[in-house]
Amino acid sequence: MTDVRESERSEGKVARTPMGGLRLKLQLSKEDRKEFDRRRMVPHWFNDDPGRLEQAQAGGYKFVHPDCAKSLGEGVLHRDGNDPSSNVRVSVVVGRSDPIQRAYLMEIPLKFYEEDQAAKEAKYSLVDEALALGGKGASDVENVYKPK
Repeated sequence: MTDVRESERSEGKVARTPMGGLRLKLQLSKEDRKEFDRRRMVPHWFNDDPGRLEQAQAGGYKFVHPDCAKSLGEGVLHRDGNDPSSNVRVSVVVGRSDPIQRAYLMEIPLKFYEEDQAAKEAKYSLVDEALALGGKGASDVENVYKPK
């Protein structure tokens, strides 16, 4: 029996997920993550707060097709009667308030993601620099950071 399992696993026919293992609700499998990497895309979950999904789309994010997140199962497909394209969106319930809140899996090209991260880092570096120098805005800080 062990030999059959080993041969099936080596041929890629069986993707075994231990039942007792820790798995988070929004966690993608290694295989799904590899597929995002192969396509040079970065996945991200967005809550459906008012305007948040539209803001993500304006920033270059697109909804992930269910085929790209197979490890999450069929339960992540939610059909919204008001939105005909909702059946091809991966989402999970994240809040049980009224209305029920969902998080949607979206993706962005790696190039755009890296540009966004560099822009954030540049902004944070200016704040760090101001704090380190004790400049305007940091004069009231008692313990100013001083690199060695």
